[in-house]
Amino acid sequence: MTAAVFEARWNRILRSREQGYEELTDFLGRHASLGPLVRCGLLRRREENAEFQRYHGFVPTAQGEEFLLYIPDKELILVRPEKSAALYLTLQADPAPKAVFKETYAEPTGPQFEAMREMRRNAGRDVWRVQRAEQLEKFLLQGYMDIRSFTKRTGTGEGALLRTNLCRPRTERAHDRALHLELTEEGERFLHIADPWELLLIRPGMELPLYAVCEPEKAEYWCNLP
Repeated sequence: MTAAVFEARWNRILRSREQGYEELTDFLGRHASLGPLVRCGLLRRREENAEFQRYHGFVPTAQGEEFLLYIPDKELILVRPEKSAALYLTLQADPAPKAVFKETYAEPTGPQFEAMREMRRNAGRDVWRVQRAEQLEKFLLQGYMDIRSFTKRTGTGEGALLRTNLCRPRTERAHDRALHLELTEEGERFLHIADPWELLLIRPGMELPLYAVCEPEKAEYWCNLP
């Protein structure tokens, strides 16, 4: 980081404090995890890395913008005035407070968005496939991950989900495009099926916990990082 960038950012923080804003790290505590914000759907991993990015490349989702202001040119996330208490209460509803979360494990999401665009291009005039691609984009912007991207990165796919009892085969399929598996109660902690578009998605912030369940030895390195 150059001195000029640091100075401009610091001056913006000072001006923002005068206006009632609070820098996100100050709100959380310097060594606090971003995990609760991600799992609550308030932050998502950005598409590409930036030279002076902060917060490990996470930026607010549309839901997060209710509480947070993102200033791209300064790479700053600020808690909006008089939103600190509401944000604190929202984070108390963390769906998996004990889940392992390592900010450095999350990769830029550009390839996931490109896969979505490829899905859209291949949909042609098939309305259901077009809508499926559009819905996938909406979920990516909320911090979800398509299971196919997870499989491409880790090599862990549907077989592991069945083996670990996170999914089970569907006895009946509503239509020929329906998924051939459904989630168990345990699987719903990590996964979400978006109907009627038959998208199998990993919930925000649950990629590494899912990997740890399916492949504990392979995930151990990431889970044990400080």
